[in-house]
Amino acid sequence: MPQKEDARAMERFDTLGVSAVLQLESALDRERAFGQVLPEAAACTADCKMKAKEKYQSDVWLEIEHLNEGIVPEDPRSSSVALCDTATGAAAQCETDPVENIFEQNLKIKFYISSGSTSPSSHSGDEADPVKIVDSAHLPVHTPTIKRKECHSSILFPTKSKSHRFFLTSFTAPTKCHQCTSLMVGLIRQGCACDACGFSCHTTCVEKAPRACPVPSQQKKGALCLDAQEGIGTAYEGHVWIPKKAGLKKGWQRALAIVCDFKLFLYNMDEEKDSKPNVVVSQVIDMRDGAFSVSSVWPSDFIPARRKEMPRMFKVTASQLSAPSNQYSVPILADSENDKSEWVGVLSDLHKMLRKSHSRDRSVYVLKEAYDSSLPLIKTTQTAAIIDHKRIALGNEEGLFVVHVTIDEIIRVGDMKKIHQIELIPHGQMVAVISGRSHHVQLFPMSALDGRKTDIHKLAETKGCQTMTSGTVCQGAHTCLCVARKSQVFCYELFQSKKISHRKFKELQIPTNVQWMAIFSEELCVGFQSGFLRYPLRREGIPYRMLHSHDPTLSFIAHQPMDALCAIEISSIEYLLCFKSIGIYTDSRGLRSRPIELMWPATPTYCCYNAPYLSVYSENAVDIFNVNSMDWIQTVPLKKVRPLNSEGSLNILLSETIRLIYFKNKMTYGDELVFPETSDNRQKQMVRHLHSKRRYSFRVPRGKGGPPAGP
Repeated sequence: MPQKEDARAMERFDTLGVSAVLQLESALDRERAFGQVLPEAAACTADCKMKAKEKYQSDVWLEIEHLNEGIVPEDPRSSSVALCDTATGAAAQCETDPVENIFEQNLKIKFYISSGSTSPSSHSGDEADPVKIVDSAHLPVHTPTIKRKECHSSILFPTKSKSHRFFLTSFTAPTKCHQCTSLMVGLIRQGCACDACGFSCHTTCVEKAPRACPVPSQQKKGALCLDAQEGIGTAYEGHVWIPKKAGLKKGWQRALAIVCDFKLFLYNMDEEKDSKPNVVVSQVIDMRDGAFSVSSVWPSDFIPARRKEMPRMFKVTASQLSAPSNQYSVPILADSENDKSEWVGVLSDLHKMLRKSHSRDRSVYVLKEAYDSSLPLIKTTQTAAIIDHKRIALGNEEGLFVVHVTIDEIIRVGDMKKIHQIELIPHGQMVAVISGRSHHVQLFPMSALDGRKTDIHKLAETKGCQTMTSGTVCQGAHTCLCVARKSQVFCYELFQSKKISHRKFKELQIPTNVQWMAIFSEELCVGFQSGFLRYPLRREGIPYRMLHSHDPTLSFIAHQPMDALCAIEISSIEYLLCFKSIGIYTDSRGLRSRPIELMWPATPTYCCYNAPYLSVYSENAVDIFNVNSMDWIQTVPLKKVRPLNSEGSLNILLSETIRLIYFKNKMTYGDELVFPETSDNRQKQMVRHLHSKRRYSFRVPRGKGGPPAGP
């Protein structure tokens, strides 16, 4: 019996030994095969392992432990090996700790490491190598033009087909995806380009692309290909003329026009010959807009153009303000009458197709004029806030004013001048403003908004501050106000009994000048150039990086310095970080949470968030995104508009007539603000009340053609 058991044990040992040998050989073969596809992987692996060991004794690992919030690594010696060791087999995975696994999961995204596709359409017949996509942050920028270059495979490529070698690319001109034919919209990193054959596509289209490199001509989609069901693809394109920035009276500007995804994109071009269009979108007109139309231009349209240009002109109309006018038109000049007829025919046919498919209007905001534009206070308004559904606060050069929009009554609050920011603090029943030439923070109770006389509490050390934000800590028990002055942030606890008082409980030093601030879940989130940090407010501790240095897919942000616009707390485990060039989704550890980035059609100047919609302001429009689905759902075609509050609900339109605009959310029940009937009555004036120096009525004075509009 003992001999039989010994024999069985030896058989099991031999079997186990053979199995282990086979596994090791298989892993070695995989590593060799991977090394053929990515020759630099082997060198990168050894180098990264060495760097990871050196990093162990640095403060980075201490930070990871803080970020991990309770997940303690089993073996710190292997802390960062998983970052670059993408060629190792399953044997290495069982030794990694939970933090490494999170790193590895975040790095195994389509545009960073190799990924295979099981789609039959993506194979060329022979077994091809896996598709390789590399982040080109540290590689030469590959910028193909909008016109596709057809190459002869017999000259440039070997006869045997191979896999594409895709690089994440920043295109310098409008470029269409060779797979779906849609535009790759964005300012940087818009899509991928094969380094060998020039095949360009969205990162989401990589796995749908033909696997063979170069792509056989029979598998290439035409330059114009529209999927009417999905609304994806380019239907038409050509060169046109649009009015110059200063208006049609100054002449015409050459532009590239592309009808894509049922939108009309217009890209400005230089007047020089063979000039490329700018990658920044000049104007976008959505054909899903309820007021969209296209028609010829007639003399009755009062468009200031030469009579001989009229036969070549057409106009595209869409909705804008609901009052005083609900439509606006863009005049467009074609090169010939035939070109004009083609443009009008194509746009009309596409719009009919869109209406037949019953494609719903995805717009979220309806634009309303919040108050009469003839109110003198509006012309110099710098900041505003909605107090309740009948009152708004306006801050301008003259001071702080509360406007009762339904009864046309105006109250001046205090004797402050030059109001730069208004912060309502409802949980503390206080209002904070940044005012004066010296940019001091001043506090007063909310009762002052009703016209009551009150004391103003000044925070002396805030001189020269540029922004502030408020929130609560300790589950709402304490009111907190954070004030930024250059690269410093002062954190105060506010108290109110008979008088307002404060206590500074923390002073923070930011790496560089503060560009944006907000309080999330009892943490202060601070944005600065190329970075965001979260500082704990209730306790001491190091800040949490919202862009982790160990995620190489985010390293391009440090290499391409960009301003921070805002951060959004999507959930307790995910954030959207908005920079001037791009939007990045990260998790609570600062690692990338989504492989796709949010792309801006034009260079943004401001970002405002009103859950779940992000409003991105640029020179010629406001683009609205759903941050959950990442869909670009609306374009508000307003030029020279900027937000007056952090939500973007109140805006000032700096046109010929300066207007106060309210973005009404169609998806919410009821109105946040009651809309008065507005008019451009230039006879209305601010009339001071007889019994109060701080109260005014906005009305037509007696004896000037009408009864008073207010009390």
